[in-house]
Amino acid sequence: MKTFIARTLRVRQTPNVLFAALMTGLLAFSASVMDSTTVRAHEPGEPSGKRVVIIGATARTANYMIPQALWRGHEVVAVARRPYRVRIQKHPRLTIVKGDVYDQASIEAALSGGDNEIVISIYGPRVDPTIEIPETDLMSQGTTNIINAMKAKGNRRLFVTTSTAMQEVVRRGYKADTPKPEGVTAASGLWFYNLRGPYNDMLKMEGIVKESGLDFIIFRPAQLMEEPPRGNFLLTVNTETPNRRVIMYPDFAAVMLEQVSSNQYIGDTIGVYSNTSMDDVENVDFDTAVRKLRAMKAEVDADLAADAAAERDAE
Repeated sequence: MKTFIARTLRVRQTPNVLFAALMTGLLAFSASVMDSTTVRAHEPGEPSGKRVVIIGATARTANYMIPQALWRGHEVVAVARRPYRVRIQKHPRLTIVKGDVYDQASIEAALSGGDNEIVISIYGPRVDPTIEIPETDLMSQGTTNIINAMKAKGNRRLFVTTSTAMQEVVRRGYKADTPKPEGVTAASGLWFYNLRGPYNDMLKMEGIVKESGLDFIIFRPAQLMEEPPRGNFLLTVNTETPNRRVIMYPDFAAVMLEQVSSNQYIGDTIGVYSNTSMDDVENVDFDTAVRKLRAMKAEVDADLAADAAAERDAE
């Protein structure tokens, strides 16, 4: 949910350079994770026979997941409330559709059903972490609608994302009615308190997924950072993930996509992190991160307001 910016690590790249960097990192990544449960029936870029439905196609993870999925040869259906904001707009195996997790019918319309179709849910709330959000149902209700849509269309495989930060909210016992701890700051956990509503809703969502009867994997990424791929990921399975670790967006996207053709972790909760801790990253800029998150939320709010006004005018 949160993204920190490390100014000493951040690299600004053109789309072509970014794509090249992703492919270089992925080659090393794929070689490191091959095991007996992984099936490679095609070369990169050739049709894989898999259809990946990415719900939350304007999320930052999607900016890396969509090109990687296409490179792997998958057909991609990108589902977003604001389809015009999807980073990649044209590819012969890419279809972009409008959908909202609060609207089950729109999710059903994006699905075709069948064993070759995998639903990957990477949507999440756009928030200002300095503002308190005691309660929300975005993740739990939205995922319930996704599950019901999948069952209606005959889909079986679902990947969802939550966050390792959820562990800290549970550990601290933050509930909707928990009073604000005295003296808490951004450095000592204010964001955990302010965002206890979304994180508790993620926990509720995980329970819903586990009871769904679908073939699921729950992914809990560590602190996501917008940097080139490192290929240095580590996994935990059905246990807590070390706190205050980081993982790069492209590495996290690659971990998820590697499971499209594998049954290794079906039914499991996977923590995705690296040995790099927040303490090892120089010049983590909280203020810049907050400004960026606020700007992103403002853009979403403005887009949705404009879309609603356009719909009213069209009536």
